[in-house]
Amino acid sequence: MLKAIDFFCGAGGLTRGLLDAGIDVRAGVDIDSTLKRTYEENNVPSRFVQQDVKDIDINALRRSLGIRKSDFTLYAACTPCQPFSTLNQRQGRDSRKSLLLRFGKLITLSPPHLLIVENVPGLHTAYGRWVYARFVALLNRAGFKHRFEEMLDAYDYGVPQVRRRFIMIASRIGEVARPRKSSVRRTVRDAISHLPRLEAGQVLSEIDGHLSRALTPEHARLIRSVPRNGGSRQDIDQSLLLDCHKNRPKVHRDVFGRMAWDAPAPTLTCRCTDVYCGRFVHPEQDRGLSVREAAALQSFPDGYKFFGASIFRNSTHIGNAVPVALARRLGRAAIRSLESHIAAG
Repeated sequence: MLKAIDFFCGAGGLTRGLLDAGIDVRAGVDIDSTLKRTYEENNVPSRFVQQDVKDIDINALRRSLGIRKSDFTLYAACTPCQPFSTLNQRQGRDSRKSLLLRFGKLITLSPPHLLIVENVPGLHTAYGRWVYARFVALLNRAGFKHRFEEMLDAYDYGVPQVRRRFIMIASRIGEVARPRKSSVRRTVRDAISHLPRLEAGQVLSEIDGHLSRALTPEHARLIRSVPRNGGSRQDIDQSLLLDCHKNRPKVHRDVFGRMAWDAPAPTLTCRCTDVYCGRFVHPEQDRGLSVREAAALQSFPDGYKFFGASIFRNSTHIGNAVPVALARRLGRAAIRSLESHIAAG
């Protein structure tokens, strides 16, 4: 069995998918100590290690997790994606870009057999090309001669959401198996229609995380005017718009838009429960997504609990996560890669 460490683990979406695929994830590592309860309660028996990647002694960490030199190992990482996003105004000045290279250094010090990396498309373009080139150089130094590198849409892999991400699966032991697409395309209806009705600002205590943000009178009025099932603010009387949208009608066109029942959700962000941050309004109800609905659209199971201190914190954890269904298919590809190596003798 593959033994794995999930670096920059966040709330555990990548770990959960790898565990479901049959990989023994020994730990998730993250600098944010507030993630510990969410990670550990949902990913037994994996443990949470609160540590900055810059301070990790990789050999000591492996020993503490019971990973031996003879074990087949996998390192997984979803480094912070904001530095490589096209929406990031700081671009080259963002110090978080160096985190990928710090992770690369750990790989050279104690190389695993397999590697999974997930990030936004910008990692592979002008926004992150120089970092990516240096990271690949580190992989080459560590003996990773085989790589699968491609932009994948999570929607093709069982996630009810359009979410294009750069994926790398790398191997030191042979050819890499390609992740297999799902035969079923899931929609917003598939993900959240089973959840009970909710008013803006309401908490439904019998369903964990089924609570939504309260709305200002202006936002509530605007949302009530947007047509059900996929409508946008372009569909309403322009006199109802806020002044900022009247003055710049083509900027952030999805803001205050409704999701459509029989289509995938748009890409969820860390503000995925805010109606003024994207097309994050419920298809029928006059409110933004609940935390539970956002998690479902990221393919977290309904029993996955989030213990952030606020709606904002939980939304951030959910929006930043690797969708569980995508992670599971990446994990299965890693297992097939290992099985091919073992079969080859």
